[in-house]
Amino acid sequence: MPRYRSPRGVPHGCTSSDPSGRRVRPRRGRRHPCAARGTDEPYCATHKCIALTFDDGPGPYAQTLLKTLSEYKAKATFFVIGTEVKKHPKLTAQIAKAGHEIGNHSWDASYLTELTYAQINKKIGDTQRLIQKTTGKAPKLFRAPGGLRNGGVEEITAKFGLIQVPGTTATKDYIKSYRHVDLLTTRALDVAGEGEVVLMHETVKETVQSMPEVLQTLTAEGYSFVTVSTLLEGQELTPGQVYPDRSGTETTTDVY
Repeated sequence: MPRYRSPRGVPHGCTSSDPSGRRVRPRRGRRHPCAARGTDEPYCATHKCIALTFDDGPGPYAQTLLKTLSEYKAKATFFVIGTEVKKHPKLTAQIAKAGHEIGNHSWDASYLTELTYAQINKKIGDTQRLIQKTTGKAPKLFRAPGGLRNGGVEEITAKFGLIQVPGTTATKDYIKSYRHVDLLTTRALDVAGEGEVVLMHETVKETVQSMPEVLQTLTAEGYSFVTVSTLLEGQELTPGQVYPDRSGTETTTDVY
């Protein structure tokens, strides 16, 4: 399986590890093991990073969200749907031009695990090509609708050079009874943590309305808001596989 390193990644083998052999990110304030060799140090090795991600757009509240993110100098990752990109190409391009990352969220909300291999290939492939045509850049990230994946999804995403990013935690704004600004603000702050990939939906108005307070509070706590690719800098990434690697820990497995 081909591998690639995320931008500004450190050379293979140039990481610290614990006795079990697992890679360990250096604590903030410490020099990266590669620093003496003159290589670039991953941004999140010395900063308290969190990746905010927004699904199902570009939608009707995207402009408001972009303005809020800009006010706090925050970068985010948008997992967009092919049908919405087709409807809103200029907005999609605007998101990318603002420095946010665009991820592939398939062509529509169909659960890929219920489709044939050929259907999965078409939905992911058509979305990949449309995003590249619209933004000038092919996505490197994929999130399956509902977080539902199987061997076919793994194989096809690998073919397109995509890593899978289901997210490590979520505000669960896909639950209609959760859609209150105060609740979603509290949820976002509760699940926030260094190295987390937070799953939210830009199509949920209350999520977008909660962002000013969320960003203000987390900024005061010292967080840097980065894209998923920035969060993964320095790791060796295998297309088709899931990142961040949280093997043995609870992740976002709910259907959303």
